[in-house]
Amino acid sequence: MAIETSGTAIVRETYAPNDFIFFEGDIETHFYIVEQGQVQIFTKNKMGKRIDIIRVEAGESFGEFALLDNKPRSASAQALTEVSLIKVSADGYEQLLSELPVWCSCMMKSFVVRLKNMTDQLKAGDQFMERK
Repeated sequence: MAIETSGTAIVRETYAPNDFIFFEGDIETHFYIVEQGQVQIFTKNKMGKRIDIIRVEAGESFGEFALLDNKPRSASAQALTEVSLIKVSADGYEQLLSELPVWCSCMMKSFVVRLKNMTDQLKAGDQFMERK
């Protein structure tokens, strides 16, 4: 259920444990900041097996890729606990960038950490194993 907090640019939403927030392939251009609770970001491999990517907690954000590259969601998000989220649209993102440059810097650092973690996970996967 959404509670409007600032027009439609920034909206508060709450989810119960196990609720899905979005699915891989969804076409949306907003992201979320976790106020409270935990969210699991995951994808599925070609065999349909779920692959957990990252657990996002209070103070962290997720879903930014769809906003920044304007492409379908690259993963799914599911509430692990009861969560309170701030949903930020493209307009809200522009507002945050102009008003909170420190937040922007923290967001970019978070991207780097996630990309490094993803690279490490890929390196540990079967696709990089030597074939005989």
